[in-house]
Amino acid sequence: MKKVKLKIMVASTIYGFEDSLEQICAVLQGYDYEVWNSHIKTIPVHPGLSNTENCIKAVESCDLLFGIVRERYGAVINDEISICHQEIRKAIDLRKPRWFAAHRNITVARQLLNQYMFDDKGNPNPNFTYRATGVMDDIRVIKLYNEVIQNDILPVNRVGHWVDEYSSIGDILQCIKTQFIDVKRIMRIVEEMRGNENETE
Repeated sequence: MKKVKLKIMVASTIYGFEDSLEQICAVLQGYDYEVWNSHIKTIPVHPGLSNTENCIKAVESCDLLFGIVRERYGAVINDEISICHQEIRKAIDLRKPRWFAAHRNITVARQLLNQYMFDDKGNPNPNFTYRATGVMDDIRVIKLYNEVIQNDILPVNRVGHWVDEYSSIGDILQCIKTQFIDVKRIMRIVEEMRGNENETE
């Protein structure tokens, strides 16, 4: 019988990151995962759906997700948030087994801008504006990061909010090796989380 591979979705913006994405996906394929990513043309596409819908469908259908939060926010099509943001949000909403890496620039910018983005009570500052810079092109990158770390939930109640910080492709590859090289471990996690999901339905 043909071996069934775990389907891992690699969610990331693409522009300026093409070579790194190819390397990331190749490493995961080498670990014997079925890798879904639009840049390497492995997303199963339904011709009756939009690009965004196909990406969301892939998140719904994959077994697990590896999300990379970059300093570039990505394409926004008829929505307030990017396709990548929607993919990651969908994985969180579905309580999909998920792992994340975020660029160090985002964590630094978040600390520096937090005092301007919010008032003393933590409410959004309606007068705050941000213009694209070479460090980060869109303030929604920080909003995405906050969703990934579950910033709006008390720390004691957060689950699945681990994010590895990276500065180079080497950092991401080390993260991938640490988390995904043991496929049997990941299979157990996927099955366990599916079981927990079924119990709550």
